[in-house]
This record gives sequence, C-alpha cells and structure tokens, in this order.
Amino acid sequence: MNIEHILIVHGEPYSTFSEILGKFFKKKKKFKKKIILIGNKSLLIKQLQKLNLSTSLNEIHDYKEAKKNAINIIDIYFGFKKTFSNISIKSNRYIEKSFEKSLEIIRKEKKKCVLINGPISKKTFLRKRYPGITEYLADKTNSNSEIMLIYNKKVSVSPLTTHIPIKNVNKKINKSKIIKNISNLDKFYKELLNQKFRCAVLGLNPHCETLDKFSEEDKIIKPSIYYLKKKGINVSGPFSADTFFLRENFVL
Repeated sequence: MNIEHILIVHGEPYSTFSEILGKFFKKKKKFKKKIILIGNKSLLIKQLQKLNLSTSLNEIHDYKEAKKNAINIIDIYFGFKKTFSNISIKSNRYIEKSFEKSLEIIRKEKKKCVLINGPISKKTFLRKRYPGITEYLADKTNSNSEIMLIYNKKVSVSPLTTHIPIKNVNKKINKSKIIKNISNLDKFYKELLNQKFRCAVLGLNPHCETLDKFSEEDKIIKPSIYYLKKKGINVSGPFSADTFFLRENFVL
C-alpha cells in the first residue's frame, strides 16, 4: 500500500483522545507518513495546554499542504465555551463535519490515505441509527461489504459480526457472509498488503460442538470452509475459540 497520509478525526471533543494524542506526539517526533488531524484547532490547543502536553500544530486548508514530521491540522468549526465538559449531542454536527472532511480527502486519494478516528459515542452520536462507527462509515461510503479487521503484523482478527448483543450473534452467521468476508480478506492481503493470506476460522460453540439439533459448525461453518478451499483460498477450521489463542496451541 502506497500510503502517504494518515487522517486522524478528533471525534468526541470531550473524550480522552486529546490526552492520548498529546502523549503520543510528545514521545514521537518523526513520522514516516504525513499526519493530518481533523478537528477544532483552538479546542485541541487549550486541552493540550491544560494537560501540560502542548505541541505545535501546523494549520492547513488542503491535504496537499501537509508537511512531513509535522502535526498538520485541518480546522473544523466547533463553538465551545469549556475546555473540557460532558459528552452531549451538541457536538454531533462537529463530529459529522470532521468525518465529511476526512471522507472528502479519501475519495480523492483513496489508495494513499488511511483513516483513524477518536472515540465516538453510540448513545449521543450514532443514536441507534448505526450499531457502530464501522457501519456508519460503510453507509457514508456506499459500501455493502465492510469488514472489521483488527490488524497486527503477526496475527490479525476479523470478527464476523460487529456491534451486536451476544444473544443475536448466531442469527447473523450464515454461509454467504463467511464466504464473502474471507474472500474479501484474501483479496485485501494479496492485492493491497502484498502478503500471503492464511485464515483460521473459529467455531461458535464451545469445543465446536453442541447438544442442540442445529450445529452452526456442521451446517454453516464447515460447508463454507469447504467451498473456500475449492476456490483456492488458504483457510482451515473450525477451531475451538476458547483454546485457539493459547501459546502452545497457536502456530503463526
């Protein structure tokens, strides 16, 4: 991936994200990519000052103006009176405008940008319109194949279901979703990361078995794996989720 810009949406203006950013920038002075914060400059400066984490911000109006080894910021209006306060719906428009600006940049430089967002309140911002920010961004980008990938160079995890109560998980598991997600992950690793893809599918039930008449492993997961293998994808399983990540069982 030829990434040039890392976009960071401030998110909830009164979350702990300012402190996280301040501590990170205090420790890290040089960056391989161009960092662009998207949020309210005045608020961020005041918050960092109050936290004794003051840092220099380079205000830009266009992503093309971003400098390397600088903390660039695109200022988004937010009418605030307090430096820190309670999270409320008053910041919703600010958060929305921040995401709009970030997605505007991504549409222009799709393969050269990645997006990181600060904390977002499901209660005040999403308000049951979306189960999570993954689904919010999928809707804003007209995507119908969004996948959550918790990435690490050694091992990554991709949950099949996201942001739903555990009691509803089994209702959302089906062959089509398993096949689509793993096929897209295979493509992502090979085409964008230029890495070999190897996938282990975990079972739903403890020890991949159940006393119920319907077994998700036998009826849904195993047939999906069989289909994907026939398509040439390096996938195996199902494995028991309760022991899979034990050091002695987990082979990278």
